[in-house]
Formats: sequence, structure tokens, C-alpha cells
Amino acid sequence: MNKAGLALLALALAAAPPARAQPEALPPPPPPPSADLPAPPPPPGALPQREPPPESPAPGAPQGTQPAAPAGPATAAQAAEHRGPRGVIGEGLQAPAGAPAAPLQPDERVSNWRFSLASGIVGRWGGLQLSSTSENAPLMLYFGGQADGLWSPGYGQAARLRVRLLTGGEGIIFLPSDGEVEAAYMVGRREFRFVIGRVEVGRYPALGIQAWAQVATLPCFEGSLSLAGDRMRLYYYISPVEASWVHYTGPTHIASQPGWPSESSRVDPASAFRARYSVMVPPSVLLSLEGEFVKAWGQPDAHLSGEASAGYAILDKSVLLDVLLRWDSVTRRGLQIDTTETASQLMLMAVASLTF
Repeated sequence: MNKAGLALLALALAAAPPARAQPEALPPPPPPPSADLPAPPPPPGALPQREPPPESPAPGAPQGTQPAAPAGPATAAQAAEHRGPRGVIGEGLQAPAGAPAAPLQPDERVSNWRFSLASGIVGRWGGLQLSSTSENAPLMLYFGGQADGLWSPGYGQAARLRVRLLTGGEGIIFLPSDGEVEAAYMVGRREFRFVIGRVEVGRYPALGIQAWAQVATLPCFEGSLSLAGDRMRLYYYISPVEASWVHYTGPTHIASQPGWPSESSRVDPASAFRARYSVMVPPSVLLSLEGEFVKAWGQPDAHLSGEASAGYAILDKSVLLDVLLRWDSVTRRGLQIDTTETASQLMLMAVASLTF
């Protein structure tokens, strides 16, 4: 074959299509990354990525798939719902803040304490004339405050701090005149509690009392009974024996003399009783009756009082508007040997209270 024939054969072989190669088998794809393995660290200088919020379950999804709600204090709506339906006393006030024999009932789901504040005006009639040149002030201001604590687990514990002040009875409108301060600690259930310690100091100048202090412990007890589906409430306090110390105001103070010692020269045993009966008239009217009695042993000193009130609860029982009529009477030793004296007063009050 000459050179021209070889060149044509080479061109024919170059123009012919190559033979198709057999396809090779590809390796299987790698498995997806496991959720248990940590994600690779971000490259240097990259901003941190925020995790997307969890998706809410679709309607009709099983209850077990919903995330559990975080534990914490009840909301204000839940606390309001727990106070009970309208027409019951629930956690509302029974009387103006600071009034005797009217304990508060805390909601332990929200707090172990419950507080109340009150303010109002008072009209007064009767009593001893405090000044020889002017009559007693007929108008006073009312200020009250109260804090009640409750711990139900175990044998149960409770505490109370109560302050009630009537100002302006001695000439200066904001100068405290009448009133009481009480502090107590109890153990037991709400219906029956042992009073481990209780201190109360009262002042009633228009009744001849500069200070009357009472200190009580066992066998003193108290309780609060819920009746008729909590539409009625009965509170009682009984102190068979307690320590009592009294000091009369200036004109009625007894100077020590043979056979007739001063009223403040010693501490005397005494007995005390206090009770309040409250009724809720649906939907929001609250009626209440209260009485108390303290009597020293072997001495004429005695304090008797009674109170009637009518109130209207508003704003989910957090506010109580009250009108009260209160009568107080004190029997004490006279300035002369083996004599006694009695003084009484009548007060009409209009008070607004807030509990929280």
C-alpha cells in the first residue's frame, strides 16, 4: 500500500465513533446525619444561629404531643377564678381592713400572705370629755392595715398583723388617737388553731384608757368556720386566761394610796372572747356582726363592744365599701376606794378597703 492509501485509512479510523463504554456501578449515597450527633462548629467569625421557636401542634393532635407548660405562680386570672363564684365570701374581706375578728384568707397558689388597706371617716358621740375647754372632736379619720399568713403543709401555721387607727380625736387630725395593734402566731387548721402567742395593745382615751395591753398563749385558741357553701362565715377567739395590764388617762389615773393601789402597778390575769358572724347576700352585699369582751380577774376593769356593718364588694371582691355602727363601753376603777366608773361611746364609720 502506498503512502496515499495509509493516509486515507488513518482518516477513516479517526472519524469513526468510539465504542460505547459499559456504565460502572455508583456507590450508595451516605446515610443522613443522626440528630444525636452534635452539629459541626461554625466557621471562625460566623454569627451564632438562633433556634427557631417550637411549632404549635396542629388542631386535633393527641394531648400527649403538646409541650408541658412551665411550672410557676398562677396568673391573675387564675387567682381571681379561685376566689370563688359570686355570692360567696371566698377570699374577700369580711369587714374593713384592720377590724377585729376579721382574718383574711390567703390563696397559697399565689402567695402565703394576703394584705389589705383601708381609709375612711368616723363620726363619734359620747365618751369622756378629753378637754375642759372644748367638746370631743366629733369627726375622725380611719386608717387600717392587715397582713395574714397561711402555711397549710404539715400541722398548719398562720400569722397575723393588724393595725387600726382613728386619728384626730385629740385635736390634730392626723395624730393617732383610738385604735389597736395586734400580732399573733397560731398552729393548726383554719377551723381550729392553738394560739402560740398573741399581743394586742389598744388605746381609747374617750373611755378613760391610755393603754390596755393583752398577752395570750395556750390554752388560747381561735377558728374560722365556713357555712352554707361559704355564704356564711363564723370566726371565734377564746382566751380563758391571759395577762392584762391597763393604764388610765391623766384625769382618770389612780394615784397609789393605802388600800387602793394604782391601776398600772401590776399585771392581772384576765379572760377574753371575740366573735364575728358574716353573711354574703348574693351577689355582692356583705352583712357582719361582731362582739368582744375582756374582763380582768379580781378587778372591775372590763371592755365590752359590739359592731354591725353592711358592705358592698366590687372589682371581683378586691374592694369593699362599708358602713359600720360600733358601740364601746369600759368599766374601770374609780378615783375613790372601792368605786367604779363607766364610759361609753358610739361611732358611725364609712370605710373603703382594698385587699391584694
